[in-house]
Amino acid sequence: MTNDMMNRHNDMMDAMNDWFGFPRNFFGFPRNFFDDTEIENIMQSDVAETDKDYTVKIDMPGMNKEDINVNYKDGFLTVVGSRKSFKDTSDKDKNIIHKERSEGRISRSYRLPNIVASEIRAQYDNGVLTITLPKQNAGADSNSIHID
Repeated sequence: MTNDMMNRHNDMMDAMNDWFGFPRNFFGFPRNFFDDTEIENIMQSDVAETDKDYTVKIDMPGMNKEDINVNYKDGFLTVVGSRKSFKDTSDKDKNIIHKERSEGRISRSYRLPNIVASEIRAQYDNGVLTITLPKQNAGADSNSIHID
């Protein structure tokens, strides 16, 4: 029922297409005003599995290796990254007319049970974090991971 109501609302908004020529949401803001697809695109990932291990590749553009934290605990791999400032102080005349780069903190968690935590390896190259998690039969599963 809620889905139907939202679809009707979106259809109505699409049909109106706003008085100013760009879609707006119910509150009058541009539809993408609260859109966080920029953030979604930062940590896109692929997870592959073999008999011996999992490999997780995560896109983390614009982040320094020192600003990424990888941890494995209780069957969950957690990756936290942050980007400091993109403040451009070289443009003293305020010539920038559109700005999309942002700063902030983002994290993702992956449930990957039965891992040998002490043997997890991580590499960061060209904005892509690659984490290899060897599978285990039994043992401890808590470890902070160093990024090479």
